[in-house]
Amino acid sequence: MNGRGTVKYPSGAVYEGELKDNKYHGRGTYTFPDGSKYTGAFCNNRLEGEGTFTCTKGLVWTGDFHGKAALGLKLEHHF
Repeated sequence: MNGRGTVKYPSGAVYEGELKDNKYHGRGTYTFPDGSKYTGAFCNNRLEGEGTFTCTKGLVWTGDFHGKAALGLKLEHHF
């Protein structure tokens, strides 16, 4: 599949965004089964580049993501 699409998993996880060769590639949003969410860049099914992660408690982290590594993230404060 190429272009934009939605992929839903039995676990409750959902990916919405750009796809290339049946992989997450480009901009998109991945919602984890627990409701936490990553919005940003993907490359070959991996978090890769600038993005935002929102946990289930509403904390929002922004920065550069590289697979499972996310060094130097910044916590956004909302008052």
